[in-house]
Amino acid sequence: MTADPPGAASCPVCRARFRGAARCTRCGADLTALMLFLAHAYRLRQEARELLRHGDCLKALACVEHAQRLHATPQGNLLRWICATASKQSAAP
Repeated sequence: MTADPPGAASCPVCRARFRGAARCTRCGADLTALMLFLAHAYRLRQEARELLRHGDCLKALACVEHAQRLHATPQGNLLRWICATASKQSAAP
């Protein structure tokens, strides 16, 4: 048995790996709320990337931090680091 990668979502009831279905394949739990959290976190990371492209580093950082609180991923950690670094550079005189 292999461990799930960091940031992988799982059923909050039985911890089975989330497979993108509204019902857990192992225990049958309703995973609609989990799906909504994952989708919202994804959209926030997308918004952060778009804000970075437009130079709004502080808002981008706020978006990615919110996303990471909902669903932390390694890619989100990298994006948070990029946003934080960009915000510091844009604030420098």
